[in-house]
Parts: sequence; C-alpha cells; structure tokens
Amino acid sequence: MPIDKEQIKSELVDESNKILETYNEPYRVDGISVMNVKGKVTFLGSLRVFDERLVNNVKKDVESKLKKYGKLTLRDERVVPCCSPKYTHISFNIVVDDS
Repeated sequence: MPIDKEQIKSELVDESNKILETYNEPYRVDGISVMNVKGKVTFLGSLRVFDERLVNNVKKDVESKLKKYGKLTLRDERVVPCCSPKYTHISFNIVVDDS
C-alpha cells in the first residue's frame, strides 16, 4: 500500500514547529519537500535555531520525534548572514519505502 505523502508532510511540519515552539524559537517551518525515487520517497526539511545553546537539544528532539517515519539523516551548519541574526540551519531527510 503506497504511503500518504501529504499526511506525512503535514505531520512533519507540525512536529518540526512543535519542537521550535518548545524552545521559543521564532522560525516556523512552512513546508517539506518530497523526492520520489523508485520504491522510495524522501522528505526534506529544515529548521533554523537562533539560540546556539539550544542546537543540541533541538537536534535530539528532531531525531526522537521524526525517526518513526523512516531512515532519518540530520545535518547542521552555522550560518552568518550579512544583514540578519546568525543561526544554525538543521536539515533533515527521511527516506521511506513506498511499497
């Protein structure tokens, strides 16, 4: 039975925003990208964390709450824009078998 991509996208947005709200982070996730490959679907998302002291906690929460969907990979990178506050960009991808 094929997976419900729209439902998973919606749940990933909700879960991501709940995590950010827990830590009073101002950024909100508004969408998740989807890549279809033969037999698999990859969901791609990202969060911005402005308080660097919270990065590890946010990453732990993302991992614990999103790994139930499939194979989760997390990456983070510090970003220092010229005209706005610095932040840590936490990106994730989740690979789900679509059988």
